Order: sequence, then C-alpha cells, then structure tokens
Amino acid sequence: MRISAAVIVLAVSLSRTAGEGPSPVAVQIETEFVRYSLTADAYSLAFLDKRANTDYAVRSPLASLTKAGKRVPATALAATPAVVKPGQTARLDLQFGDTGVAAVLRLRVFPAYFTVQVASINDESIEELTFFDLRTSLKAQPDEPLALVGMALNLKTKVPDYPRPVAATQASCYPRFGLAGASLAVVACPPQRLRQVMQEVVSAAPDLPHSPLGGPWALDAPLTRGSYLFNFGGLSEDTVDAWIKCAQSLGFTQIDFHGGSSFRFGDFAPNPQTYPRGYASLKAVIDKLHASGIQAGLHTYSFFIAKNSPYVTPVPDPRLAKSGTFTLAAPLSEAADTVIVAESTEGVSAVTGFAVRNGNSIQIDEELITFTGVSSQPPYAFTGCKRGAWGTRVAAHPAGARVHRLAECFGLFAPDPETTLLTEIAAKTAEIYNECGFDMIYLDALDGEDVLGGAENGWHYGSRFVFELWRRLKKPALMEMSTFHHHLWYVRSRLGAWDHPNRSHKRFIDVHCAANEGARRMFLPTHLGWWALRTWTGPAGEPTFPDDIEYLCCKALAHDSSLSLMGINPDNYQSPGLAREVGPIFREYEALRLAGQVPEPVKAALRVPGDEFTLISGEGGQRRFQPIAYAKHKVEGLDGWSDRWEVSNRWDEQPAQLRIQALMSAGAYDAAESRLVADFAAPDAVISHTAAGGVTARLEPSTEQVKAGAASAKITAVSSLPGRQGSWAKWGQVFSPPLNLSATQALGVWVYGDGQGEVLNVQLRTPAYMRGVADHYIVVD
Repeated sequence: MRISAAVIVLAVSLSRTAGEGPSPVAVQIETEFVRYSLTADAYSLAFLDKRANTDYAVRSPLASLTKAGKRVPATALAATPAVVKPGQTARLDLQFGDTGVAAVLRLRVFPAYFTVQVASINDESIEELTFFDLRTSLKAQPDEPLALVGMALNLKTKVPDYPRPVAATQASCYPRFGLAGASLAVVACPPQRLRQVMQEVVSAAPDLPHSPLGGPWALDAPLTRGSYLFNFGGLSEDTVDAWIKCAQSLGFTQIDFHGGSSFRFGDFAPNPQTYPRGYASLKAVIDKLHASGIQAGLHTYSFFIAKNSPYVTPVPDPRLAKSGTFTLAAPLSEAADTVIVAESTEGVSAVTGFAVRNGNSIQIDEELITFTGVSSQPPYAFTGCKRGAWGTRVAAHPAGARVHRLAECFGLFAPDPETTLLTEIAAKTAEIYNECGFDMIYLDALDGEDVLGGAENGWHYGSRFVFELWRRLKKPALMEMSTFHHHLWYVRSRLGAWDHPNRSHKRFIDVHCAANEGARRMFLPTHLGWWALRTWTGPAGEPTFPDDIEYLCCKALAHDSSLSLMGINPDNYQSPGLAREVGPIFREYEALRLAGQVPEPVKAALRVPGDEFTLISGEGGQRRFQPIAYAKHKVEGLDGWSDRWEVSNRWDEQPAQLRIQALMSAGAYDAAESRLVADFAAPDAVISHTAAGGVTARLEPSTEQVKAGAASAKITAVSSLPGRQGSWAKWGQVFSPPLNLSATQALGVWVYGDGQGEVLNVQLRTPAYMRGVADHYIVVD
C-alpha cells in the first residue's frame, strides 16, 4: 500500500507540472441535471449526468486566446465561490500563460442551464478570446439521456454551431465587436426537456429577439406550416382575385411578393405600374388576400441596394460600402475615359456577375463611373470608363481626389455596416412590412453578408441587420433567409427552401428530405421548396411529370413539410398543360397535410425513400394510399441489349400503362463538329496533379488503346490506404481564356478500364468567381 500511495502522489505531482491529469478543483457548477467541475489549471475535470451517474468530460482547457497570431490556452483558474448552484453567481478569474492577459468571467446558474459572460479583460490588443470551450464524449444523438446546447446571448458572441444538441460547445468574442459583455448559455438537460429550456433561455435574454414564430417556438405556430406561391410582379389590385383563385385551387395559403419587380431594393418603393398608389395599393392587395385567408410574404434582398434607388442616384450616399480606396493621380476632365490613380491596382478586376463579390463602379466625389478594364502596371488606371453612371452627374475632379470602389454583389450595392445605413435599410424593410400588413419575410441574398466586412465577420453583420429589422416590426414575422448560422435561429421559422432541381426530381426530393432532418434537431418546421413545373427546357433539364409531383406531395405529407411553387400564376395556370393536371394533386395532399388526420403509421410508410404511392378511392369513397411503382428503361437503338425489357409486378394482376419519352442523343464522339477539350498526345495536356496522402498515381500518354486522336491518357494508381474511402488522385488543366462550351452540350470520353470498380470523375469548372462545378462520374465496371 505504501508503494501504491507513493506512485499516486508522484503521478499527481508530475501531471500538475506537465499540464496533464487533474489538479485541485477550482469550481464546481451544479444544475438540476449535471455537475461540471474545472481544475485550477483551467481544465475540464468532470461533466457528470447526475441521473445516470455518467461522466462525459473530455479533458480540455476552458478558454484560450489569440495574441500576435499565437494561440494560448488558459493556464490558471480561480473561482469565488468554488461551488455554484441554481440561483447563485460566481466570479471566475483566468490567466493565460506568460502573456500577462487576465480575464474575468461572470457565472450564473439556473436549474437546467448556466450562463458565462465576459466581465472584463485587461488587454484589448488580443485578436480573439474563446471564453468558453466544453468538449464531451456525447454523440449528440436523439437517444442519449443528456442533450448539450450552447446558445449565444448577444451579437458580441460567436458560437460556431447551430443551437442544437452537440458534443462540444464553444463561444468566442472579438475586439472589433467588443469583448466585455459577450455571453453564452450552456444548456444540459434531458432531450425531452430541451425545447422548453431553450425557450426559458431566450425569454431571459434581453439582447435576443423573442419571436413567437421562430427558434424554440417555431413548431407551435400554425403559420409556419403553410405553402406558398411566388409573385414576381403581376399581383395587383386588378389581378388579386385571380391570384386568390389560383392559390386556393392548389391548396396554398401564402403568396410571396418578390422584390425587384414588386418593389425596389433599398428604399422599398412599390412598382408604380403595379401599385400606382404606392403603399396604399399594396396594402389593398394584401387586405384582400387576408380576407381570403391568405398570408403575404415580403421577399427582399436583405440590406442590398438597387442602383436606381435614391441611395445611388442622382447623388450617391456617402454611406455606401467601399471595397477599396485610391487617389486620383492627375486631374480628371469631364470627357476623360481613363481614371489614373497613384496606388497599385494589382488584383483589381472588372469582372462582375450575379454571385460575384466584385463591382466595376468607382465613386469620385458625387460622380459614379463604371470601368471595363484595369491597368495593373504604372501608370495604374481604370480604363474603358463610362462617366456619370447610374444617373449621377459628370464632373471634373482634381488630382488628389479619393477614388472609391463600391462593394457589390448580386448586381446591387451594399451599405457600409459601420455607418447608420445598415440600420436605415432595416428600418425601411420594417416600414413596408408594417404599413402594408405583410405576414412573412424572406431575406434572400443574406448569404452576401460577407461583402459587409469580410467572410470572417459575415455572421455578425448579417445577424445585426436581422436583429435591427426584427426589433422594428409591429407584429411577428414568419421569417426565413438564404443563409443560416447561429444567431439567425432565434427568428427563423422554417428551414429547407432549396432551388428546384433540373433533373432526377425524385432523387432530389429524397436528398432534400434527408437534409431536412437536421432542422428537426433544432425544432424548426421543414420546407420542400422552391419547386417549378418544368416542361422542355433544353438538353440540360428533365421535364416534371405528374408522378414527380405526387412523389413530392407524398413526402411533404409524410414529413409535414410545407411547399412552395414558382412560375405559376393565373395566366398560365388556366392554360392546358401540366399546371392544370397537377393542381388537384397539390390541393388534395395539402388538405390532408394541414388537417393532420393521416395516422403516424401511414406517414411512416410514406416516408420511406424511393417508395411511391398514389391516392385512390376505396370503399365508401374513402381515399387511401396505394403503393405504385414506376419502372424505367432506356432504349438506345436495337443493339441487342436495350430492345428487350422485363418487369416484375409485385402486386395483383393489372393492366400495364406506358409513358414514352423522347430523349436527347449526343453526336458522335469523333464527329467533325466536335470540339477537342483535352489532347493527351500534347506534352502540356495536364498541368497540375495532386493526390491524397498514401496514393501514388501517374498519368501519361499511351498508344496501347486509342479510340480517337493520336494518344490516350494511361492512368495508374496505387493506394496504401485501408479501403477506398479517401483514396483519390486528380489531374487538371486551366484554359485561359476559359473555353466557351455552350455550343457543345455533351461531353465525350472513351474509357478502356480494368473492371475493378474505380470511379472516374470528369469535372468541368468555371472561373472561381462564377462558382460553377459539373461532375461526370464513370464507374470502371
């Protein structure tokens, strides 16, 4: 026993010196469900589920900071008092190695959660303070007895995960947004209590929006379950009755008013052709929708500003966001089309596009100028300039004048977030919502929040805009947005608005339903939009058939997901074709879904991916779901294998029904009009090569097997990795200027393989600013 005791004492002494193993307990935090202990060297010691007597702690430092680019963990912790229970508060003093930095945290404990707030820090020159970092062995699965969630309590606090069960939670703050006051709530409770506790956290947080339609309350609001049509500009006082009839014939209860056509982005002036009396006309339309039981949605481009708005023309607002500033190197006359600047223009581009975070507008005094080229060598200049752009006045400018590049995205300007303009746009958004009686807000283009202060700060500025908007609303809004991060959950009402697919519609629906399961872990209703009824759109797309729509509606019913439909309006809905054919399908399924009368066992069967059903009339006229199968077979000429088709019927004898669909066919691989993309006989055909660690691969010209041209590319690859996952190699070629392949819409490649099941991916990429990727997979079987 004496030897064992000596060994134990020695181990403890060594572990304190090395920072490994337990040191004395500095603080013990106890709620109704957990006991959380931290050591004097600021490490987690225990995170105990008191009911199951299970410790989930993973040893890690409570806090860390970054100073001069170096990450430093907290090394010392003192607490007063040392034991903190519900209703009590404590002070935590942290030291960070030899940096001299000291921070004070304020701890407050509640029955099912506790909060940690930065009270003070003695060094504001740090780059980042992670003031709470808890790591556990939890799996964040629904069947676990304990759920852990971290919830930011204000906009100073960055939490990387959504408010949902996690295995680890972390909170950081930054001098740019303020260190003192950053605050986090840490919830640890049984999963069945989680939503209630999260409601308690939000209700007690003065700096958070309290939305009865969002966050932990979203599931309680019937409004969040409605489906909607898109109005892209034709809904007026003259046409509102027809729109009401159209929506009701589909069983939809909401209509989304898309901006840009219904109203102008930025100042939200209604389109005078559609709404000649401004807000009064728009409100009259919405009042009529309300009288018919239909809610109205305000679809904005968030804080972005149209180039024909009063913020831009005739005098640009000085609060517009800038992406760079230069100095005019020489006087600029009114007739000049070249703007010479003193500073380097290296890296400046005139390329613009819908999703491109780049603009070609510069501002000198009160004149806007667009440019089409840039001279990146002295004399540095913006070339091909159009003067007096966007309705501003052409003027002469002296040498030394400031030349500002305006930030741009989605073809729109943005506000400088450090001025009052961001808040002013939020106020304008709230004004049209309040005055016209809207019920919903979709903040499209919020994913452009990175233009406000860089990608690393988008979480803060995008959330700040949303919070400023929310606090000005006179009634709660059903709110969605085109991006999602932690703070947006507090106002978000549903999740799942995806753009419609161009092909493989049923597979897309299954993928969408699977992705939506993540929303349920955050207590958010789900959505299966935005859909379009596709006819012939060219070789890149597939038509939408009634069975595709019934599959969509069936899965929406099974998952209780709302829908949305674009491209349908009173004009085309009444014409013969697909809309009239599928309208009854939407209407019947929506009625069943909203009534909530389909038993859960039936919905469970309907939820199975790939299983299809159709509604039929049974005995007594009762509607019931009948399993159905749609088998497909592609015929590619009478070549001996595709001209025969055998199908096994799983059910009773029944007549066969056929749909014959004509498909596109590609031209011959080596046709004269084909365009050569990669010539492996050329010595510079492949100019880049990378591979996963453990993979050696080689690509070389070969004449062993040649279908066309002088040589093929022979690929050999060997992996030392266990299994196939993570084994890859790639070769690439960059074309400058980019190849224009719009006239050749099929890609031909001939493969002679070894039949071992490898996967080849012939990938096309657009230039980076266009963000386009097309993958073409070939299984070597």
